[in-house]
Amino acid sequence: MFRKVVALSIAGFLAHAAPAAADVISNPANTYSFGSLSGSLTGGQQTQFVGETFAAPLTGSLTDFKFTLNSSNLASLYAAVYAWDGSKPTALLWQSPVVAGTAGVLVFSPVGANVTQGQTYVAFLSTYGIANNSGSATVGSCLNFGGCTANSIPHLGTLVWSNIYPDSVPLPGLGQTQTPWNTALNDFSDLTFSATFTSAVPEPSTWAMFILGFAGVGLLAYRTKQLSAVSAS
Repeated sequence: MFRKVVALSIAGFLAHAAPAAADVISNPANTYSFGSLSGSLTGGQQTQFVGETFAAPLTGSLTDFKFTLNSSNLASLYAAVYAWDGSKPTALLWQSPVVAGTAGVLVFSPVGANVTQGQTYVAFLSTYGIANNSGSATVGSCLNFGGCTANSIPHLGTLVWSNIYPDSVPLPGLGQTQTPWNTALNDFSDLTFSATFTSAVPEPSTWAMFILGFAGVGLLAYRTKQLSAVSAS
């Protein structure tokens, strides 16, 4: 009986200590270029936010995501991940440092971007708030009307963007009314986008429970041995 308890305890420990599982959302690359990501506000409205919504396939962390700039003379940009309420970003999960707006694949590796399975989020590229920025870029997209099948990919949402005016503040928590965000009607387009998620690892409290469990097994073994010795005498 004792050996069975030990075996079950070790099996449980190894199961929980196994490497965290990962999941990937990735849609087909496509040469269609969505609009223009503008570097500065020079009058009128400018597109300074372009992103993709998604539902988290597991509870854990968003460990990396990718966008593509098909063409760019943009000086700089940054990426961010927010919770998404169906019409706009709400709570910030992570924001990157400002990077060069060079054409090609842009890879970002968030730290601490924790997600909950089934909840909706948005990852986007932005030039908002970068002083003395200039230029523009087109963002690689997957055009569903052109035969792209991104709509069939589980957990992938749709293309979203925000055109803002010089006197508007488009993100929550900045003290002004948020500028409306636009969603691709009928999911006509998705950005060329991929994201990797890693499931949550055991919390410190879980490890503590394992240690206490093994200590209990050890105590049980000791007491069993003592009782056996008393009985034998």
